[in-house]
Amino acid sequence: MARLTRRGDGAAEEDDETKPGQEGEEQPKRTRTAEDGVSTVQHSIVVDLPIAAVYKQWVDFESYPEFLPAVREVTTTGEVYSRWTVAISKLSRQFLVEILEQLPEERLVWRTIEGDVWFSGDATFEAIDKQQTRVDVTVHWKPVSAVERTAAALGLAGRVVRGTLEAFKTYIESTGGPSGHSRIKVVSPKG
Repeated sequence: MARLTRRGDGAAEEDDETKPGQEGEEQPKRTRTAEDGVSTVQHSIVVDLPIAAVYKQWVDFESYPEFLPAVREVTTTGEVYSRWTVAISKLSRQFLVEILEQLPEERLVWRTIEGDVWFSGDATFEAIDKQQTRVDVTVHWKPVSAVERTAAALGLAGRVVRGTLEAFKTYIESTGGPSGHSRIKVVSPKG
């Protein structure tokens, strides 16, 4: 059911929340903001591994092609930059991602700074216990082409985020921990 709310700046937002799925799993929450055309998707998943392993795999961007068919290649180009090539059907996109904030085993914030798509996002990590980690992801995406706007209107971005998290969970739980490909430096907030 859709709900129209007002943000602090007075702009209207439509929240389209879906009902919880089977076995207590949450469905993506999608928010469309008509004013700026940005689609926001939120989803969570619980991974059956310790938080340190989950976080290290999350920042191992170069391993993403191993478990996400749409990701063709990821190359780290510096301590906080990575160049991505993704393809869905015949549509291929390239973009450069910058990590804006990194709190190991807590939070990672990123955005595109050049390329064919505009998006930003964040992932937070919470230890449920010593062997389980909750990952909460929020992605803000601005559809550019007519195909992308249609996909956003149909809620496909939410399915992509959910599918990405499920593939991540399956991959890391089957391998038992991070694969160690990435050259992204894990920065400690303590120095």
